[in-house]
Amino acid sequence: MRQRWRILPNDPELGWVPQAMLVYVSFVYLTPLLGEFGSPRIWALSSLSLVVFLPMYFAAFWFSGWRRLWMAMGITVVGMALAGLNAGASVYFIYAAYFAGMSFEHMRQNLAGVAVVLAAVGVTTAWLAPNLYFAGPAFIGSFVLGLVGGHFSRRNLEIAELRMARAEIETLARIAERDRIAGDLHDLLGQTLSLIVLKSELAEALVSRDPSRAEGEAAEIRDIARRALSEVRTAVRGYRAGSGAGLTHELEGAREALAAAEVTLELDAGPERIIGQLDAAREGVLALALREASTNIIRHARARSCKVSFFDDALCYGVEIQDDGRGGAGETGSGLRGMRERVEAQGGTMQLMAEATGTRLRIEFSERPESIARKVQT
Repeated sequence: MRQRWRILPNDPELGWVPQAMLVYVSFVYLTPLLGEFGSPRIWALSSLSLVVFLPMYFAAFWFSGWRRLWMAMGITVVGMALAGLNAGASVYFIYAAYFAGMSFEHMRQNLAGVAVVLAAVGVTTAWLAPNLYFAGPAFIGSFVLGLVGGHFSRRNLEIAELRMARAEIETLARIAERDRIAGDLHDLLGQTLSLIVLKSELAEALVSRDPSRAEGEAAEIRDIARRALSEVRTAVRGYRAGSGAGLTHELEGAREALAAAEVTLELDAGPERIIGQLDAAREGVLALALREASTNIIRHARARSCKVSFFDDALCYGVEIQDDGRGGAGETGSGLRGMRERVEAQGGTMQLMAEATGTRLRIEFSERPESIARKVQT
């Protein structure tokens, strides 16, 4: 498709301003109309000046810097050439000062350009058009519109910087969202895939010794894979309802996965203890933390038992998970880093402590939902 020819750049900030500004060029014809109506020479030269002016006027909107300043100087020359015959030529100096005032990013350079136009007005007044009808509008209009041009130059620069900042923010937001999705998928699928691996190895070992049990393990693998697919679909739609169902679901999944790895899960206090304190976001954080913790116990802890306790006291509420494994002290995995980031993003704290009897993970929130609601209202 051929690109349509344009006389102005495709800049929404310009709007209809360039076309509206052209109404002032009608002052060029005031002298022929009011002064010497019958002079074909003035009419012809005034029209010729307009033909020369218009291409430079529209080109000035496409250019910036020195090229825009040169357009301003060209318009100034047009005004000087017509000023001896037509006092309305003062309008050309006003246009020139406007473009000179918005040529550069630095106000000092723009003011220097406006000063050149004002100097041209002074020379023209002294040598070609020594009358108030020319000098008054030319001096006052050039000074005022020169400052207006400088203001628009600064504003356009700030708008460009804001656009760049917004583009950077959008880029960072996309990166953060990709990291969040990657972390969620890691937590969502890590435990399930570990369980599938364990059951696949068990089924492989049982094929020759106990085919019927191996068949049962294969059926469980199929069910686990289907559940994992359902969980991924739910996560894509925006999982976690804030009713405690997500935590209960994750707790049952953790129990099943740990049992497959011959780790016993002991529940000291269930999720119903903190349901009244949860919103959807924090429930999701705790559910994913429970999943990541059980996955790490299966992979790294070499534990025989795991104790999960949900707590809610006067100061804070949350969950504590403790195993009796080898007590790993390192916190370098992407899963644990992602868990900490999600907890802190919701205003909570996470502690991972290696003890003689294993590893203890504690996630707690101190701010209650009603406190959050009051902050939003105020």
